[in-house]
Amino acid sequence: MAAAGILGQCWTPAQLRDGSGGATPAATQGAPAVSPLPPVPARLRGLIRSVRPAGEEKLVALTFDLCESGGTTSGYDAPLVAYLRDEGVRATFFAGGKWLRSHPEPALQLMADGRFEVGNHSWSHKDFRGLAPAPLGEQIQGTQTEYARLRAALAGRECTAAAGLHALDAVPVQPALFRFPYGHCDAQSLAAVAEAGLPAIQWSIVTGDPAKGQGADAIARAILDHVKPGAIVVAHANGRGWHTAEAMRKVVPELRRRGYRFVTVSELLASGEPVIADRCYE
Repeated sequence: MAAAGILGQCWTPAQLRDGSGGATPAATQGAPAVSPLPPVPARLRGLIRSVRPAGEEKLVALTFDLCESGGTTSGYDAPLVAYLRDEGVRATFFAGGKWLRSHPEPALQLMADGRFEVGNHSWSHKDFRGLAPAPLGEQIQGTQTEYARLRAALAGRECTAAAGLHALDAVPVQPALFRFPYGHCDAQSLAAVAEAGLPAIQWSIVTGDPAKGQGADAIARAILDHVKPGAIVVAHANGRGWHTAEAMRKVVPELRRRGYRFVTVSELLASGEPVIADRCYE
């Protein structure tokens, strides 16, 4: 695929394994204008917690949050992402705008990897309940803008040009999914996200990986004991999933042994009927 060409042209295997690299600045001074997305259609409005795949096909979506709150810098779980790449696991990463700005090289690598998709996880991981319209819009659109800025920087790199005339076409112009910080929302924020054209994605399986006491075996059990076709798993790749990479080494081969196939959230949504709730949960 074209995006794989960008990965190979712009980063060495060693840089991909640790999230480093880039011979040119990762961010441009300004962001290109991005056309607004159409509002979310009625069938995808609400909180999407899982999907009923057609024919009960054994699909599962692994999702990893890349959150970063104001005044702090989180991190990047490079070993986790390297393992997913090595195993050809498709996955979705929900990135905060602040995280994108703090971690431009890993962000660009995820954006340019056709196995992965990048969703919007707000700007700085605020609780969306009770946010006034102006800061609410900033939390949503700021991340869309930061992603567009990074994509423009990728477009300007010589290595991207070397990957081929249409290589950049494989990198989405902007995120097309949203995840609420903490899983919290209210009617106003849910409506704002829908009007921004971003389906709100929650989850059906909680790994509990931000808890330091949640070891790899417990994370793996949380997934393996509750998985069913169309499940959406929430975990973290910002360095706050303390044993997530180790747990994936147990989860991925076992789910494959059971006949499951890993897909992105967008692919999962296209596979069947979403299971939707009208209220957020943590």
